[in-house]
Amino acid sequence: MAITDKDIEKLKGTFATKKDLDGFATKKDLDRFATKEDLAEFKGAVITRLDRVMGELEKAREDRVLAKAKDDEQDGRLDRLEAKVGVA
Repeated sequence: MAITDKDIEKLKGTFATKKDLDGFATKKDLDRFATKEDLAEFKGAVITRLDRVMGELEKAREDRVLAKAKDDEQDGRLDRLEAKVGVA
């Protein structure tokens, strides 16, 4: 069975032509983009930096907890002293 001109016209509507493919990226175009290895390296660098930031945040949280405890202790002392002095 041979392909007729009518079959070719139907196929033209189904398959992409060279002109249709001109809008798509070529391998050369894709060289500008990051590879999986590039992204893995970037991810590692980001995670390393985030670890440092998280460490600093943990230290800051501990400092706030200690400062709050000290403030509470000082507030208690002031309350006791004010009670002894008779300040309302």
